[in-house]
Amino acid sequence: MATVLLAAMCTLFVEAGSTGVASAQTVDAVLMTVRIGNDGTFDRVVFEFSGDVVVQATLGGPSANPGTIGFDPSDQPVAIAGAQLVTVRMTPATATGVVPPDPAYAGPTSFSPTDTANVVQVVETGDFEAVLNWAIGLRTAATPTLHLLTDPVRVVVDIPHAAAAASPVTQPATFTG
Repeated sequence: MATVLLAAMCTLFVEAGSTGVASAQTVDAVLMTVRIGNDGTFDRVVFEFSGDVVVQATLGGPSANPGTIGFDPSDQPVAIAGAQLVTVRMTPATATGVVPPDPAYAGPTSFSPTDTANVVQVVETGDFEAVLNWAIGLRTAATPTLHLLTDPVRVVVDIPHAAAAASPVTQPATFTG
């Protein structure tokens, strides 16, 4: 009974090709690059993905930075600099790919930019079950703006330099272009 159940569960995640060899299939967007820059009146963090899978994203914060944030799924503490914290949750997305030949993100998982006015640090805080999490440490509270772009697929977070009555933002705006 246990063998039959296990075999049934495996067929949900594996598909046999014409050669009879099983291969995993992914429908997640795979992170390819992270860019951070100062665009004059705001700092911009861009997460760029391969393929054409539409990524949904939500922002959390800004909130007081406790100094660490739990890594998903282990909950191991990840240190992050800055007085304020903004979190970015992206799905269906991954940085690791599923299996070769899927590409995997080969860049850093922590950035400490020197040319930004408000962004102090950007750190990956989770990559589990098609949910990719990153945290952005800020010098001061500022209400971020979220843009979802296509061709290529990107999640863009704009963080103002000067805080003008910062309030949490969780609803993404969707743009194409």
